[in-house]
Amino acid sequence: MDYEAIAKWALSGTTGASAETMARHFLGMPTSGAYPHDGGDFRRCESLLEAVPELRERLPEMAQVNAYWATLVEHWEDIRMAGDKYARIRSVIGPLETADPGHVDLGGGVSMRFGR
Repeated sequence: MDYEAIAKWALSGTTGASAETMARHFLGMPTSGAYPHDGGDFRRCESLLEAVPELRERLPEMAQVNAYWATLVEHWEDIRMAGDKYARIRSVIGPLETADPGHVDLGGGVSMRFGR
C-alpha cells in the first residue's frame, strides 16, 4: 500500500468523514462508519481513490463497514457517472435510512445516525 500517497491525501484538505472512513478501513484502523451523503462527500471519497489508485480495486472491501457502504459500493459506478450525484445517492441510501432505527431525520436535509 502506498502510505506516502495516503499521507499526502490526508494533508490535502480534501478529506471528510466518509473519505476518512475509507482511508482508516483500508489501513486496518477503526472507523466511524461514516458514508457519503451527497456529491461533496462522494467527491472527497473519489479524491482518495484518485490519490491512491490501488485502493479503487479494493473498494468492494468497504462493504464490510456497514450496510450503507455495502449498498453504495454496489452502486458506486452509477453514482460516479450520475449528473446529480445527490439524487442518485439519496435513491440508494434513502431506503436504508428509513428502515434504520439509528437514523434520525431532523428535517431540512439534516439527519443524525447513532451506532455503526
